[in-house]
Amino acid sequence: MWRSLFCATAAAVTLKLLNPFRNGKLVPFQVTYDRTWDLFELWFFVTIGLVCGVVGMLQNRLTLYLMEYRQRSVLKNFARGEVVVVALGTALISYLSVYLRADMVTLVSNLFTECTGQEADGLCGRKDRAGNVASLLVTSVLRVLLTSVACGLAVPAGMFTPSMATGASIGRAFGMVVQTMHENHASWRLFAACRPDVPCITPGVYALVGAASMLASTTRMTVTVVVIMFELTDALIYVLPIMLAVTVSKSVADAFGKDGYFEGIIHLNGYPFLSMDQEYVLHGSSDELMVRASEMTVVTATGETLQSISELLRESPFSGFPVVRSRESMQLIGYISKSDMAMVAERARISSLHTDASPCCFAHGSNVEPPSTQLQVVDFRPWVDSTPITISHGTNINLVAETFRQLGVRYLLIVHHGALLGIITKKDIVRAVRMQSRNYARAALPPLLAWFSTRSAADTFI
Repeated sequence: MWRSLFCATAAAVTLKLLNPFRNGKLVPFQVTYDRTWDLFELWFFVTIGLVCGVVGMLQNRLTLYLMEYRQRSVLKNFARGEVVVVALGTALISYLSVYLRADMVTLVSNLFTECTGQEADGLCGRKDRAGNVASLLVTSVLRVLLTSVACGLAVPAGMFTPSMATGASIGRAFGMVVQTMHENHASWRLFAACRPDVPCITPGVYALVGAASMLASTTRMTVTVVVIMFELTDALIYVLPIMLAVTVSKSVADAFGKDGYFEGIIHLNGYPFLSMDQEYVLHGSSDELMVRASEMTVVTATGETLQSISELLRESPFSGFPVVRSRESMQLIGYISKSDMAMVAERARISSLHTDASPCCFAHGSNVEPPSTQLQVVDFRPWVDSTPITISHGTNINLVAETFRQLGVRYLLIVHHGALLGIITKKDIVRAVRMQSRNYARAALPPLLAWFSTRSAADTFI
């Protein structure tokens, strides 16, 4: 905790001294609003959350689809050329719009800014407000398309700031529409709470709410987004509207799938990931998913030589090996990772005290002590996990999945009265979850759509 406090203090002092945002502030979008919000505006904030929830979901789907298409098409062989083409196309398209030409940090900062009422043109002017609204909406659509194409290129291209810019554009356009409605129809009962002598609608606040809603629908974060928006803008008075819009936006996006942008990338790349926010309901027992002990590569406590261990490390694709007393009894003693084995074996091979015939020891105890020979023993015992996480055979698969989800382990060993029966990895659970999700999705669809879902790239992200 003290280290975190010290690092945060050092970062704040460094930002203050360097002034990287050229505004004398610690955050790029810090704004101050003189006006508060009224209860009737909550309906507009909810509407922004609904719209941004749908837009964020569509952006995620399009981005992940293009990433998957890029991986299975010939485009992966022309990564540099693709970057040049996309950069050139983005420059040509962005040049046509002032909101796309501007730097995204500057654009978001301007969209958050509160109007003073003295501006004659620009976002705060009344002359071409309809044109600005149309330009912001077109900019939002183009930015969604450009962001979806750019993510996954062979250059760093994030989703965070572009999502904020898209949401801020949508929110600002919506706020300008509401502002025009109030100016032209101030007598409506909807605007009864507004005072006649002061401006009632602040479009910058709608941009702030839109940016937070878009981030929530894209990343599926809620509290984190609210805290980030507060830290970036220092607008504490608008935390409640932001919380409401973020909740609505995430709920709308979750209706089309629980995974956000980053979870989608994890699934696309095949990483074994079990979300902490999602409960998995599977059918069966651990015996149906485990890899049988007869099919596993194990290491015996004694009887191994440095040469046999080196051959095992060179030929085996596994990341670790159970240690058993003997291959006949398969009594489990522990587990050792491949990286630790490789480290100890490499040290032994470069040492003048060991040869290829040097015996190896993996366990303590009189029954498994290394034999008395003239050769120096290679001791692997300090690197053996003598208490690996084990479960009994026949354990319900939901309990196994919950163990992986809560403990974050990579494997579970299946034992019966101390004897090793098999192993289950997190990849086995993830594979079972995806297969069951596909089966449920196809069973819920008409036959024609079910056939089409098997042929579409969207099936990858179920």
